Parts: sequence; C-alpha cells; structure tokens
Amino acid sequence: MSIRGTFTGLLALSALAILVAACGGQPTPDVNAAVQTALAQTREAEDNVAQAVAATLTASAPTATEQVAQPTATEQAAPPTVTEQVAQPTDTPAPQPTNTPVPTNTPTPAQIEIIPTPTATPVRIAISPVDGGGDDNDFLRGSSDSNGGRNILLPGFNQSDVQNDPTFRDFINFRVEVFDTRAGLYDGAGIQDVTFHIIADDGNGDTVWEKTEANAPYCVFGGDAPDCAPAIDLRPDVEWPNPFAGRINNNVYLAVIDIVPVNGEPTQWRWRFFIDSPQLREEQTANTARIDQISLQDGRYYVDFETFGFTPQLPGQHVHFFWNTVPQEQAGVPGSGPWQLYPASAGATNTSPFTMYTVNDRPADATQICILVANGDHSVNQGTGNCVDLP
Repeated sequence: MSIRGTFTGLLALSALAILVAACGGQPTPDVNAAVQTALAQTREAEDNVAQAVAATLTASAPTATEQVAQPTATEQAAPPTVTEQVAQPTDTPAPQPTNTPVPTNTPTPAQIEIIPTPTATPVRIAISPVDGGGDDNDFLRGSSDSNGGRNILLPGFNQSDVQNDPTFRDFINFRVEVFDTRAGLYDGAGIQDVTFHIIADDGNGDTVWEKTEANAPYCVFGGDAPDCAPAIDLRPDVEWPNPFAGRINNNVYLAVIDIVPVNGEPTQWRWRFFIDSPQLREEQTANTARIDQISLQDGRYYVDFETFGFTPQLPGQHVHFFWNTVPQEQAGVPGSGPWQLYPASAGATNTSPFTMYTVNDRPADATQICILVANGDHSVNQGTGNCVDLP
C-alpha cells in the first residue's frame, strides 16, 4: 500500500468517527473544524515520512571519503579456461580538453581629460549719450534707460572713464545697440542697417571714415563680437582703415549715425568725441596755439588749449579767443573784433582751460570758438591757431 493510500484511509476513519459520534445523540461537532484538524494531522504525517525517506537515501549514498575496496595481495584471479576469451581492453579515448574560452581583450577605458570651460571675462562696456537728432523716433532705441535708450557703447571702458567729453587716448572703438521696439527688444530686431560717418569737426568738415553694418552688433570698424575687436590703436602714424586711409590726428570729431529700420522712418544719432593721444602729438611750430577741446558745464564753456614755444603773458606775446562769427583778420589790432585777450590782465598767468565765455555771450550764428597768437601790440599772426566746434 502506498503512503498516499494509508493517509487517505486515516482521513476516512477520522470522518467516520465523527459521524458515529453524531448519531450517538451527542451534540453535533463542528464538521469543518474536524476536517481541518484531520488534514493538518495528515500533512504532518506526510512530512515525517518524507523526512525519513530522505534520510534513508542520504545514508545509502557513498560519501566522498569512502574508498572502493581493492583486492588484497593474496587474492589471485582464477586463470581463464580454454573456452573463455580474455576480453581485450578497448581503447579508452583520451579525454579531450575542452575548449577553454580565450579571454577577450577587455578594452582599457579611455582616459578622457575633461578641461573645465573657462569663465568668460565680462566685456567692460561704458555708455555715452547721443543727440537723437530731434526726430522724436522713440521706436528706435537700445536697452539702457539712460537718455531714452539713445547711447553709444564703449567696449573696453569703465563708466568712470567716460567724462562729459568722451576722449580716446590709447585706442578708438565704439558701437551702437539699437532695435525697433515694434519688432523686438534685442539688438538688431527690426533694423535693416546702421551707417557710421566720422567727420573731422574742426571747421573743415572732412569725412574721415564711413561704414555700413547690416547685422548686430553694429561696430564702427566692423566685428562680430560685443567688444567689436579689434580696436584701432592710437600709435604714431596710424591711419583710418581703407578705403579712406587718412592719417588719424588728435582732433575733435563728430559721429553721424544713420539708423534705418525694416519698417517705418529712419533716425539719426549724432555724437561728438575727441582723440587726444600722446603718441599722435606732433612737434608743433613755435609761437603757435591750439584748442584741443571744448566742453560745457553750467552754462559756461571750458576751452582746453595749448601754446607752443612761448608762455602767454601781458605785456608781451599772448593769445586772443574769439567766436567764428569774427573774421580771423579782424581778431586783433587793427581789426574791430570783438576778441578776448588772454591772460586777461597784466601780470596774470596763462592757464588752461579758458573759461571766460558763457552760453549767454554766444552770438546767434556762432558755431565755434577760435584762437590766434597775438603780439604785444595786440595784432594777431594768421595761421597760428585753430577753431573747434561748440558742444
């Protein structure tokens, strides 16, 4: 009989005992509970038998330490009879080595040198306000709130370097940032092109440079970066770029900037600046004078000037200042002037700037202040000075 059959019989007897007890008039037991108890006992018995069988199989298996008994030296094999054939040993095939997989060349991980991206040095850019030209075109402007967005940008300059009269001494470089607010609020939005004109603002009105830029950033000498590199170094004998190629001199200049939008009316910005580089100063003729620049502060003109080969004094050789409404031949005796001699009185010293002219003194048609060298009798020497535009 199988173990499974024995367990089944036990289960049946348990159930019969329950039924007999029920028929005996005793209280009816909980049949479900009884069946569950019987099943639990049966499972326990099955587990015990399974463990016993496993133990028996384990005991019958030879262990690794048990050796197969070898015949003793006294035991001899019986010689074969005539009819017995000695079995010839078969060639036991030599075990063939298994194909040990050839180790693959594990690639050495590539050593990648990670060079951190250098932090870009911020470009120093100062701003200088321009004259918007009076056209009231407020749609064309830059991002700065200063001067209604109408400004010149000066790469390479700190804001503290920019005075009321922007002056280039080591290099010259500038650009404009401009957009049409109807098209976007970023440099170049809605702009067709920007044209720069640089004019010598010394009375002759010669155009020394001109360039049209079609894409932002709009740089006076070209360039695709915010710093508009390269700038022009103000070294001896430096010239404006081709095709003008004229010599750059210390002088006052006017930048006229025409801005043309894709749609709408153009505008013009005007910006006066100075070039005053020590490397560009020429050996001046003796007994001459020169106005370097003119600025306006609190209604008074500040005229920076130099004299060469003499020190102005009274009595003696001195200078005359006058408005350009006075012909130069009339700026001294026997002319009718008017002029302002400088120093203003006997014994006074000559100092720059000259500050004796105010806005209220300016004649209606005057656009410049001029200087000439004067003799002790207040006659003037023609060709010994210059004129510079009023701010």
